[in-house]
Amino acid sequence: MNFERLGQQLNQQRTNDLYRVRTAVNGGNQRQLTSGEKSFLNFSSNDYLGLACDEQVKLGAIDAVNKYGAGCGGSPLVTGHSRLAKYLEDLIKDLTGQSGVMLYTSGFAANSGVISSLLTKDDYLVQDKLNHASLMNAGSDSAVKMQRFAHNDMASLAKQLQSKTSINASDRLVVTEGVFSMDGDGAPLAEISQLCRNHHAWLMVDDAHGFGINGGGAGSCAQANITPDILMATFGKAIGTSGAFVAADKEVIDYLVNFCRHYIYSTSLSPMIIGATMTSIELAQQPCRHQKLAELIGYFRDRASQLGLAIMPSSSAIQPLIIGDSHRAIAIANRLKEQGIWLTAIRPPTVAVGSARLRITLSTNHQESDIDRLLTALAEAVNDTQSSDYNDR
Repeated sequence: MNFERLGQQLNQQRTNDLYRVRTAVNGGNQRQLTSGEKSFLNFSSNDYLGLACDEQVKLGAIDAVNKYGAGCGGSPLVTGHSRLAKYLEDLIKDLTGQSGVMLYTSGFAANSGVISSLLTKDDYLVQDKLNHASLMNAGSDSAVKMQRFAHNDMASLAKQLQSKTSINASDRLVVTEGVFSMDGDGAPLAEISQLCRNHHAWLMVDDAHGFGINGGGAGSCAQANITPDILMATFGKAIGTSGAFVAADKEVIDYLVNFCRHYIYSTSLSPMIIGATMTSIELAQQPCRHQKLAELIGYFRDRASQLGLAIMPSSSAIQPLIIGDSHRAIAIANRLKEQGIWLTAIRPPTVAVGSARLRITLSTNHQESDIDRLLTALAEAVNDTQSSDYNDR
C-alpha cells in the first residue's frame, strides 16, 4: 500500500502556510498559559465566563467523582445513563423550556447525529453559509438535499424555502448558529423562526457560543424569545467543561435515543464532567458575570477603534480582525507570541480563502490592562507587516 500522497499533501500545506501542529500548553483555559518555559497572555480560549477553573466548578467535579467514580461504565443504553445525567438533563429542560433533552460527548457528534438521523433523501436541508463544519459535514455526508443561504440574509433564506426542491420535499430543516464562531455575530433568530413557520419548516439552532451568556445564561434563543424545534449547545465554551446537549420535543429526543448511532454507540459523559457542568450552568446565570464580560467587550472595541483596528462588528466575546492573507496572519501571530501574547491565526479551510484572521476571544478573567497590552502590540504588528509584502506569494 502506497501513501506517498499523504506526504505530498502535507508539503503543500506547509507551502501554503496552512500546516497545523499541536502545541502542548498548560493553562489553555486560563488568563495566562505556558508553553515550554515561556508564559503568555491568553486571548484564544473559549472559556468566556472564566468558569473552567472556578473553585466551585472544580468542587462539583470532585464531589461527583467521590460519589459516582471517574467513568460512567458504558454507553447510555447500557449502564451509562446515570441519575446524575438525568439531573443535568432536567436542569437543561427547565432552562430551555423544552420537553426533552439528551447529552452528547461533543457538539460535533450532536450535530452530525441529529442531521443524519432525522433527515432522508426526500427531505430538504437549508443552512447558513457560515455554519460550523460539523453541520456542513453532516449535510454533505448524508443523502438529504442541502442548500446554503447567504449569511444572515433573510431574502436568500426565503428564496431557498420557496424553491421547487423545498416545496417538493417531505420535510424541511433550516439550521443556523446562534452566535457564529468565526465572525462573532449573531443570527436574526426571531426573523428566521418566523420564516420557518411561514414555510412549515423546522428550525435547528446551534448555540455553542451563545449558551451560558445570552438570555441570562439560557442562550440566544431565550434572548430572541423563540423556541426552536431543535436546540444544540456545547458545554466546552462559556460553561467551561466539555460535551453537549440536544433539546427538543420529547418525541424527537425519543426518536434520537432509538436511532442516533452517534449517541447509541458512544460512552456517556463521565460523572466528573456532569458534576462540573451542573455547577457551572448555575454559576453562568449570575448577572455579575455577564455584566463584566459586556464591560470588557465594550472597552476592547472602544480601544481598538481608537487605534484604527478594523475589528469585525460583534457584540460577543469573539472579536475577529480580518487579515486576509494566511502568510501575514501567521506573521502577526508570531510577532505577538514574541511579546508574550497567545493569539491564534485562523486560516482556510476553517474560514474562506482570503479571509484569514486573528480570532480574539475575551474572558471575564481578563483585565483592562491585558486588553491594552494586546491592542498596542497588535496595532504595531499590523502596521509593521504591510499587506503588500504578502500578496501573490
